[in-house]
Amino acid sequence: MLTTNITVRKNKKFTTAAIGCFLRLPLTKHNLAYASLLARMQMNSCLSYPSLALQQKRLADLYDLQLEIVPQVFGKEVILTYYANFVEPIEILDPHYTYEEILNAIAQIVNHPNFAEPMVEYAKRQLAEEYQELIEQPTNYALEQFFKSWYQDQPDYAETFIGSLDEIKAATSTSMMHYWHNLSDVPILILGMTRDNKLVSKLAQTMFQQTGLTKPFQTDALTISAKRNLIEKEDKQGNTQTQLLIGFGLEQEIDYRGQVLGILLAQYLAGDQSSKLFTQIREQLGAAYNVEANCFANNSLFLVSAGLDPNKIEAAKKIILTEIGKIIQGEVDDNLFKKAKKAMLRTMKIGLDGQSWQLGQMLRGELFPGYLDFDRESAIKKATPKQLVAFAQNLFFNESYVLK
Repeated sequence: MLTTNITVRKNKKFTTAAIGCFLRLPLTKHNLAYASLLARMQMNSCLSYPSLALQQKRLADLYDLQLEIVPQVFGKEVILTYYANFVEPIEILDPHYTYEEILNAIAQIVNHPNFAEPMVEYAKRQLAEEYQELIEQPTNYALEQFFKSWYQDQPDYAETFIGSLDEIKAATSTSMMHYWHNLSDVPILILGMTRDNKLVSKLAQTMFQQTGLTKPFQTDALTISAKRNLIEKEDKQGNTQTQLLIGFGLEQEIDYRGQVLGILLAQYLAGDQSSKLFTQIREQLGAAYNVEANCFANNSLFLVSAGLDPNKIEAAKKIILTEIGKIIQGEVDDNLFKKAKKAMLRTMKIGLDGQSWQLGQMLRGELFPGYLDFDRESAIKKATPKQLVAFAQNLFFNESYVLK
């Protein structure tokens, strides 16, 4: 018998169970756009429940089974994610509420999309309206434009939210059906956490039989290298608040191990009110409405963003470059560094109590070689200022984007 990518762990803690189905495919503008549209279509209906009302009623009858379908971007890959959370049958005295009924409903939605033209058109309108609402927010517009500049020579990686809106608008029932048939051959993974994990695993093997379940899901080629190409761009919208995004590329690619230091640097610089950039830009300069820092390991990108007083852009930019420059030179505030480590550990501990977080960790364990063997807590505790300096020395200033 072929080994299939199905792993269901025993749920020893939660009153709810979780099942996730994940399809891995290359990140392109087309794939992200069509995955976004397919996800929306499947959230609305399937062949067994061919209308929004019927599908919602079926999920409600299963004691409000929660189903989320969304594409996630991991570097060079798109993971089309189906995540279901439901009350464990043992918690409810209902002989008709069984794992088989639950898994069958999930499988019908995942395996049998409804490609009726009216449903395709409805999903297209939904996405277009949601995208328009999203992009009207200056922070989202600025982020989208930042990535389009960052990946101007690699347009397949430039889409931030739903992929190409033009491709979504041009999609038809026929093109979506063709896309869906091609997905049957991509690597597929099914993960779960349930009380009776053995039964659910057997049911999943019966109800999900795509050829992709026998293909390797793990990959070591996710990371997008950062190209040196200094960009300084400014757009005007007439906003009262200016958005400033400063992007640093990573000279050497990092994995989940290196990302610990990237997140630690983000916490040190902009994690809370005592962080370096918060005190310098918001309190001392009086320029910022908000300051954030994020490490995107799969994009080889460290990003600092701020909402600013339009008259203090250059001053804020100078502070950001200066503070990172200080770390590169070996200047680290020990007390603030220790506080950043404690904040990271606290966030990790909170995550351990979340079922969706645990399933996310299982996904990363299947996606990244060696992930589950990595002791994240120990790595945070053992992190030193010297390691933070070494991480910062791997950065190079690569883009400044301003939206006024």
